Amino acid sequence: MNVVWLDTNECSLSGWQSKEELLDSKPCTVSSLGYMIKEDKDCITITADKDHYDEDDLYGRAQVIPKGVVLKIEILEPIPNPTPELLRQA
Repeated sequence: MNVVWLDTNECSLSGWQSKEELLDSKPCTVSSLGYMIKEDKDCITITADKDHYDEDDLYGRAQVIPKGVVLKIEILEPIPNPTPELLRQA
């Protein structure tokens, strides 16, 4: 799945900014790809990596994203038997 969500934006970059510059600041829009692990009324938990060896339920690079910042959720479809040419286009 692809979760599109708003994240905080560090505006200062370790320096001083004018009020005008701060007023123009916006949050970052982030796309996170992953396997859905859990969804409840408050959050979506996804993980980018899953260990398929021995089916031992090991995961990596997990994120818990509050639903209040989610803009869009896209369900991705697998590509059956992808050809090398198709993979180069991705």
